[in-house]
Amino acid sequence: MAKCNEIISKHLETNSHCAFCGISASSKCAACTLVVYCSKEHQKAHWKQHKNECVSYELQIDSIVGRHLIAKRTINPSDIIIQEEPLVIGPKFPTSEPICIKCLQRLKRSESIVESLCEKCLWPICGAGCVVTSINQNTHEGECKVLMKGSEKIAQNNDYMYDALTPLKCLLLQFTDKNKWNRLMELKSHIEYRGPGSEVYEEINSVYNYLRNNYLSGEFETPSDLIHKICGILDVNALDVQVAGLELTAIYPTVSKLEHNCLPNTGISFDACGRIYVYAFRKIVKGEHITSMYTNALWGTRERRAHLFSTKYFKCKCKRCSDATELGTHFSTIVCNVKDFCKGNLTPIHPLDDSSEWECDRCPTTVSSDKIDTILTELNYIVDKALRNPSINSLEDAISKLKTRVHSNHYLCFNLKHTLIQLYGHSMGYKHSMLTDDLLKRKSELCREMFFVLNIIDPLYTRLNIYTSVILFELHLALLESATRISENKAESKGMYDEAKVLLSKALDILKNEPEGSPGFKLLQAYKPSIITLK
Repeated sequence: MAKCNEIISKHLETNSHCAFCGISASSKCAACTLVVYCSKEHQKAHWKQHKNECVSYELQIDSIVGRHLIAKRTINPSDIIIQEEPLVIGPKFPTSEPICIKCLQRLKRSESIVESLCEKCLWPICGAGCVVTSINQNTHEGECKVLMKGSEKIAQNNDYMYDALTPLKCLLLQFTDKNKWNRLMELKSHIEYRGPGSEVYEEINSVYNYLRNNYLSGEFETPSDLIHKICGILDVNALDVQVAGLELTAIYPTVSKLEHNCLPNTGISFDACGRIYVYAFRKIVKGEHITSMYTNALWGTRERRAHLFSTKYFKCKCKRCSDATELGTHFSTIVCNVKDFCKGNLTPIHPLDDSSEWECDRCPTTVSSDKIDTILTELNYIVDKALRNPSINSLEDAISKLKTRVHSNHYLCFNLKHTLIQLYGHSMGYKHSMLTDDLLKRKSELCREMFFVLNIIDPLYTRLNIYTSVILFELHLALLESATRISENKAESKGMYDEAKVLLSKALDILKNEPEGSPGFKLLQAYKPSIITLK
């Protein structure tokens, strides 16, 4: 994210001048939109040079992957591959959070009752507190005309279903923008997995019934199967967009065709208008699949694949998912407890088979998939309980219990460790100056263990950059305290001090282009003063 914002800034600086003569221009190359021209003549004159830089991908279809994008040529790191406007952008879907229907900001609970309402459709708004930005201006005009139809009944009963707003925005495209509507309808909905009897069918039926009973009559009358298809398209293709302090959902026609991979070769970011930028964060060779990621990198293989199958309707077979040890991280590895002494590593014999038995690397033991599920259910309870009201003692106790059952790098341990390193050095009675040498060493070791994992599952710090920056910052604090305590050993103390400077610099660099108002931006502001103490 941070890297991409820097790329976008440079791109926008050069994207306002004719690529041929350099004067101010605004007519974009229709194919890639990456360059602009002052005239058709200059566009033709520049084509010989630009054709090798124009659209760098092509759409292909096969029976296994379905629709996906392939690199037509070598794509260099930081090259922007795709940039496009959303077909539709609206409140997160699904959501039950009250939002201002005009500016899309989340409403405080007290505001969501009936303090301020749109004068036409009577849905809750911020009122005088509305902050209009380039991403939310004019977003309400189209749907307001429809929402007016049931305004009095809805307002009287305080019956606002926020889940229905983004599907309604999609539905209205058929009346307001036929081109966008047609492109939306081309996207996969996987309706074959979402039919009557499925849990998701009943959920979407409630959205349909709400819209039908209150708004979709007359010219807007809509069959239920179309609402189900639209909601399927949203579930399968929509991306979460966080810009200008807003949490939104958007659909991008080309980006929706990107193939998933748990080790993707692209990153994404958004500008203030919700325009998406897909960029290469490593070299992508000609013929290589262009990939993104649609699940949580901090989940284990079983959890990632289950999530992808339940939401995107496919089973991932990427390099990370195919490796029983998750590329040597042991992020999902269970400890073998045969007769309470083996302590070998249990990993799936066939990682891509959900029902595969797990085998030990030290003894002949095998364990069923169902048994693994039972173990994880028990351990998830321990983790949830420890994180509900975290303290150093409760977290250390939970980690101690987990380490008898799972590898120390297991994803369940990771969640506990990441919280724990932020308590060591900051909690009452556990400030850095108060930590024993052993506890200070403990904090450093936890940081290094997690950094080892992140360097493998997110080597370029694009998906998990906030997690990584926190780890680096906390490790730098531990090293500074350790350096102070051994100041008489100048060589070792200086080594720790120098490493702390490098770690802090890296933590700041990872966050340097986080969007203003985002969690990463706030973290950056909190970390910046530490630079002064190291100069």
